[in-house]
Amino acid sequence: MKETCTYDTIDTLPHIDHYRNLFSFTSSEPKTRPTLEALHGTANIPSKYKLASAIDLNSEVLSTVMISNEQPIQIELKPKVEIVKFGWIIGVLIRCVLNIFGVMLFLRLSWVAGQAGIGLACLIVIISTVVTVLTSLSMSAICTNGEVRGGGTYYLISRSLGPEFGGAIGLIFSFVNAVAAAMYTIGFAETVRDILKEHNVKILGTVVDGESVNVVRIIGFITMTIMLGVSLIGMRGESIVQIVLLITLSASLLDFFIGSLMPATPYKRQHGFEGYSWKIIKENFGPKFQNGETFQSVFGVFFPAVTGILAGANISGNLKNPSKAIPLGTNTAIGITTAVYLAFCIIAACTTRREVSLDFYERQNESIIQIVNCSLHLDDINCKSGLIYNYQTMKLISAFGPIITAGIFAATLSSALASLVSAPKIFQAVCRDMIFPRLKYFSVGNGKSDEPIRAYFLTYFVAVLFTAI
Repeated sequence: MKETCTYDTIDTLPHIDHYRNLFSFTSSEPKTRPTLEALHGTANIPSKYKLASAIDLNSEVLSTVMISNEQPIQIELKPKVEIVKFGWIIGVLIRCVLNIFGVMLFLRLSWVAGQAGIGLACLIVIISTVVTVLTSLSMSAICTNGEVRGGGTYYLISRSLGPEFGGAIGLIFSFVNAVAAAMYTIGFAETVRDILKEHNVKILGTVVDGESVNVVRIIGFITMTIMLGVSLIGMRGESIVQIVLLITLSASLLDFFIGSLMPATPYKRQHGFEGYSWKIIKENFGPKFQNGETFQSVFGVFFPAVTGILAGANISGNLKNPSKAIPLGTNTAIGITTAVYLAFCIIAACTTRREVSLDFYERQNESIIQIVNCSLHLDDINCKSGLIYNYQTMKLISAFGPIITAGIFAATLSSALASLVSAPKIFQAVCRDMIFPRLKYFSVGNGKSDEPIRAYFLTYFVAVLFTAI
């Protein structure tokens, strides 16, 4: 009793003014209280008016509103914005798979298998996967801790570490994605240039050669403009393009697998492909680093091939259930891509020799200087073939080479498109939080999906600038 006597244990009595609603008995229809959205400014109600009736956010018109000593009026509301929403497969899984797979899969994975051997190549893939899985699990823990809105990585960091850290990282991450779009586009443009070079195509009256930098810039500018058009169509159109690119990429993977089962032609044997053989497996199981390469350097070359796991999280505002879709889609994508990398390393190392010397017949169209260099082993890169020296080994093993080329196009374009979409989404979220007030201009969204059109054009100009450089 002594401990509680100093406390007022009696609850405060209700006050009738808190429950007074004159409109409740002047209207025949029962009314409900306004929602938080209305009180926070969704309804554009002048300050001199006093709200005394219900607000229905699903309709375009408010219910009757009482004005002090005046006639009732009706206030119009803007219709709800319907943002395009995706599930975990289209929204996260497909985007992550396409962004993880890049030109490394087709041009350098065989080189990794040749340098490190089957055993260490698989170890490199597994270590890289462990790093990305730890990152994905950390991101999943944040996603499942509360509501996830638009802004992707920026939103997760800013709501966990604070707006200062989130704003700094979000701004840099947006810029990095814009530059990444330029880099992927350059990779695509250089591949197209090499194809034009093989067919002696003329551009601007000049035959395309390996040093045609302006040709790369022209192709890159055209490609970037087309991708901007795809982005401006909206998320639905962009997702359809991503699905088409995934089908193309899947066809190239299937083409490689089928080609490894086919008997080797004389041309393929001359370049090191002999089909599955225990002899080749024994030769290629252990490492044989050449040209100054080490385990660390080979690991450094391969590791960028497993990045890109944030492609799904970056469009968190367009996901139906981000807290479920991001962890499920990202981890599934990591599992699929890791299995493909391991399978391709093993297939390449079990069917193709590390190095073979091309005979004189293969070099008869070369100049005298090139033939002498090959004879004296002064230019092994152009005089030898095999896993280590031939970056087109995937194309060599495949059943139909042009499909591998199409797969390279799909890998580069899908990654470039994902970066071109991610950067504006993140930048829009940064601008809307008013961390940098002068960037408020880019926070405006357009259309039903609230697309950041202004941020799209800004990202486009940054990407084109770096493509030109």
